[in-house]
Amino acid sequence: TDNHIGPAGLQALAASTFFPKLTSLDLSGNQIGGGGVQALAASPFFPNLTSLNVSSNQIGDAGVQALAASVFFPKLTTLAMRRNQVGDAGMHAFAASSFFPNLTSLVVRDNQIGCAVLEAL
Repeated sequence: TDNHIGPAGLQALAASTFFPKLTSLDLSGNQIGGGGVQALAASPFFPNLTSLNVSSNQIGDAGVQALAASVFFPKLTTLAMRRNQVGDAGMHAFAASSFFPNLTSLVVRDNQIGCAVLEAL
């Protein structure tokens, strides 16, 4: 939390093969942006992740869309995306995704998401 690793730091983390048993990853407040989340979403090196917090990173719709399209988080049960400038487009993509069969907790407070999209979730 709040280490300011940025997109380049997350890209390096996403390319690392040292964390196959990691179950929880808190990246909140690290200025990773949409590009950082896209790198994480494309990474096959976190197969056991059950909890992911990307809050306060300005990931925007592009970041959420990348997560929604990722096949690499099948065990994820908790996803926090607070304060990320996420709008309806990102959440529509996430609501339509079938890649999160075990998700039981989704935190999307403090974004620009309309009521209709939230009902779709």
